[in-house]
Amino acid sequence: GAQAGMVLRAVTLSLMCSAQAAAFAPHHSSVATTRQLSTSRSLLVNLRAGGTTTPQARGGPRVSMEASAEGVPAVTAAYTVAGLATTATWTAVAIIALSPHPTLALPLRHNVLTIAQALAFPVPLGVATFVALRGASTAGCGRLKSATYRRLNLATAAASLWLAAAMVWGPRFAAGYDMFTPTIAAAGASVHCLTAALCLGVWANTVEASPKPLSGHYIPRIVRGFVGSLWSLPPKGSAVDDPDAPGRRSGAAEYALAAVLFGWFAVLPVVSSFPLATVPSILGKRLSRAASAWTFLGAAVAYVLKDAAERDRLGASTFRVWYGTVFNTGAT
Repeated sequence: GAQAGMVLRAVTLSLMCSAQAAAFAPHHSSVATTRQLSTSRSLLVNLRAGGTTTPQARGGPRVSMEASAEGVPAVTAAYTVAGLATTATWTAVAIIALSPHPTLALPLRHNVLTIAQALAFPVPLGVATFVALRGASTAGCGRLKSATYRRLNLATAAASLWLAAAMVWGPRFAAGYDMFTPTIAAAGASVHCLTAALCLGVWANTVEASPKPLSGHYIPRIVRGFVGSLWSLPPKGSAVDDPDAPGRRSGAAEYALAAVLFGWFAVLPVVSSFPLATVPSILGKRLSRAASAWTFLGAAVAYVLKDAAERDRLGASTFRVWYGTVFNTGAT
């Protein structure tokens, strides 16, 4: 029964991913969509079941997924579509929510600057995140099983669920302002929910469930990982306060501080009343609480960079994209 449930979840995920791709990429042919659906279903079921095989051409040999460095084309395509759809949805939401003020007559310059503020950090962060996930899926399932991409999938799923909630319960997030029509709210929530399903599905298929008596449950694992991450925030090393100490120039201490600050600024708009809730995004009552999703994702990325700095891995392509593009652009 447990195995049947896992298979059902994997098949459902593949159907959702394919439906998302079909919705946002109608130019693909039906044949390509059917092939992607079949490949995605087989890959996700095989990966979660333990198995370790990838589908080959009919009649051909089956190759071990653990030993193979081949990518997962269906998951790669799903990440591509999810990244484009998420970025486009947030851009549209920012334009719709921040163009006209419900009660004030604000000049065009104010609206343009506010929209630019809403896009300055989330867009490069979202692009870099999905580029990293896409690159990992291209490298193979072994890469997706690493702690870096497991954390990234979970953080992206959490941010997507928060953005979906902001679309569904818009007035509760925006001090009573109802900015979206039911159609726009449903479309935006659907994009974010499908993205969350993709990331959670890939994550669930790359980890082991909790041991007995909690077999089949993933929440305890998430809690253990989150608590462990909090305790691991202080940089490792006996001379982190010495700028000239070996390895001190890695930036681990600075990334740890960035993770703490991003985490605090993600929580602040949620627990505070306005106007304090507009910090740090400065997007007013209409979008500040929804933007907490991106600040939280920034905290997760900062933690990943801190971990990479401690392992002397910042020179890898994934981390160069993040610290070279995301934080520089966000700071600007």
